[in-house]
Amino acid sequence: MNTLGFTAVTSSGRAYDFDFPLHPQTRSPEGVSDLLTALLESVSRTVEGRGDISDGDVFQALAMTLAIRARMVNADPKGNQALMEELFSSACGATWQAEPYTAGRA
Repeated sequence: MNTLGFTAVTSSGRAYDFDFPLHPQTRSPEGVSDLLTALLESVSRTVEGRGDISDGDVFQALAMTLAIRARMVNADPKGNQALMEELFSSACGATWQAEPYTAGRA
């Protein structure tokens, strides 16, 4: 199984190295990485400095975004939901294995 290595660094300097399993039908690991980076950057920009947005609010908005995107795809909605649940479960498993460490600062 192919994987996608990805490092995320929090605003407090905590870093995580993830090794995400890719779905067998992934066409572009680079595209997946680019989208992941863009989505995380967008979330960070939107919540930065705003005390009125909770982590739960972020999760809710991301879930709604995923559901909307799945509905926009011309495929069986239940099949899309099953795929999303499979991908989410796999991604969560990869994140739970990552141990945090302090990112080096230059």
